[in-house]
Amino acid sequence: MFTQCLIVVVVILLVLVRWKPNKFVKLHEKLGNDFMYFPIIGNAFSFAGNNEDRMTTLIKATLQCYKREHNAISLWLGPMFIVILSSTDLAYVVLKSALNKNFIHKFAKDLTGNGTVFASAHIWHRRRKILVPSFAPRYVKQFIAVFEAQNKTLVENFKSHVGKGNFACWDAVYSYALDSVCETMFGMNVDLQRQPDHPFFKAFDEFVRNGVSRIFQPWYYSDSFYKLMPVFRRQEQMKKIIHAFLDDIICTKKKQIEEKGGNESETKNPRNTKLNFKTFLELMIENSKDDAYTLEELREETIVQLVAASDTTAAWICTTLLLFCKHTDVQERVYREIIDVIGDSNNPLTSKDLLKLKYTRAVINESLRLYPPVPFINRYCTEDLELPSGITLPKGTNAVINIWGIQHNPLYWGEDANVFNPDRFMSKQIPKAFIPFSYGIRNCIGRQYGMLSLTTVLVSLLRQYRFTPATGFTFDENNPLRLSFDLISKHIDRYPIQIEYRKLRDINEVAK
Repeated sequence: MFTQCLIVVVVILLVLVRWKPNKFVKLHEKLGNDFMYFPIIGNAFSFAGNNEDRMTTLIKATLQCYKREHNAISLWLGPMFIVILSSTDLAYVVLKSALNKNFIHKFAKDLTGNGTVFASAHIWHRRRKILVPSFAPRYVKQFIAVFEAQNKTLVENFKSHVGKGNFACWDAVYSYALDSVCETMFGMNVDLQRQPDHPFFKAFDEFVRNGVSRIFQPWYYSDSFYKLMPVFRRQEQMKKIIHAFLDDIICTKKKQIEEKGGNESETKNPRNTKLNFKTFLELMIENSKDDAYTLEELREETIVQLVAASDTTAAWICTTLLLFCKHTDVQERVYREIIDVIGDSNNPLTSKDLLKLKYTRAVINESLRLYPPVPFINRYCTEDLELPSGITLPKGTNAVINIWGIQHNPLYWGEDANVFNPDRFMSKQIPKAFIPFSYGIRNCIGRQYGMLSLTTVLVSLLRQYRFTPATGFTFDENNPLRLSFDLISKHIDRYPIQIEYRKLRDINEVAK
């Protein structure tokens, strides 16, 4: 049976490769790439290996883009024609005009279904209208209290690593991000920070990693063939754990809302305190009342928010901590700003306080520029799309917007583009080539949420700790971080740092 399926897949690929549309062939002759090409699989061999190898290859693709006239290259993954764009002008046109995410949606759908981030355009339109009001500033800023409460657990978890040498901080920060998302989503503290071996935590992480690997392996593009593989059975096991965990929470929360007549402020969370904000789940239910979400749709949107908010926020926080270790002068300047603007009191943080931290925000932006958590995004052209450089992307093209390449491109950032320099963002105007949250009407709606989460974390951690480089671990512009492409970019060694306590005399010196 397996042999027969393999033969069928090979035959299909041979037919598709043999009959490549001439419009793709012509554009490929104009753009091309420097990777090895093989019959049937195209350039896929260059993306073989683990997820770190794939990230390395994608960065090599970026360097190839810089050398070409259009700041773009084209390649074949089996029968799939892909154009990688590393120019701001080209990216803006594609992001404004092409709203579908074809092949990424195919593989993401295994977990997220028709969740907003990866959904086809016609589904995305309806759900985006429901989600946008949920991310209004008046709601998001109320989550600062949740972030602060979860920060206390994170600060406590870091305490056991003070003065103990190298500490890989990814798991601690990732569980913080998941806890924060779950509480803002459901109003329930699932307390993953105190349960590092929670089945959901492990299943979620593994499912995402395995899902990304499929993107670069054309022999897994056929669902019939993929379902015969052990990895598919493993993915199904992980999906059952994820769905069971979320369905239980969603049903429990819906029941609470119904029992309280929709008055969320009367519901208590596990800390035995009344919630003074509307959760994302409640807002989704409320905003979809004219076209009510089903349980499946609520689960899909919940999973998307977990993927979009937890992984990206955690990578963002961890990367910034690593940069603090490398650039201790920047770390101390941020700390001084926090003390100067907010002080060292235990008074609750406010959005007004956080907005005053201008240099801290510049540091966060520069961290995002150098190491964007989502370095590449995909768009599918449903019609011919003419670009400013003079090339036309034919209908059926998979365009990859190279956020990594645009944000490292010397054309926009100068010859020191690979250097960490937060002062780039001290002016009021954000550079056009800064697009970590994408661009256009299908951009990321969680920007403010992520900024508030990260800023409150930095305030809480820097008030208590100083971060120093891990022993034996160095990186700079000529020796960048080793990253793995797991849907988002993550450090291969899970972000090693060392932690010290801040002394009272530090605060007194700043006060002088």
